[in-house]
Amino acid sequence: MASRDARPEIAEALRRYGFYIFDRSKQEPVSEALKAVGDLRSLIKVRGLPQNPSYFILELDTYAFEATCRERCGRNGLLNPHCYGKCMSDSSKNIVEKLVAALSG
Repeated sequence: MASRDARPEIAEALRRYGFYIFDRSKQEPVSEALKAVGDLRSLIKVRGLPQNPSYFILELDTYAFEATCRERCGRNGLLNPHCYGKCMSDSSKNIVEKLVAALSG
């Protein structure tokens, strides 16, 4: 499988589900495809699935924007759960859109 072939597959999975699961045979094409996202790579984490070490999951690293959302939605030491949930959701969607655009380009 060529690295170019992995890009649309990853983009579609991120757009639909917010993550991408792949097996060991796709490690190199996925790695090559992720080079296309440039600096956005720091917003993604890839880890092995504990249930089956032959499979990996590529997903957003929410840690990158979690602190910003906590700061934005906290007052007097209390976190507004509605605001926080919306902030996390909006941030995730924004990053997925950027990743899909980079993978499609």
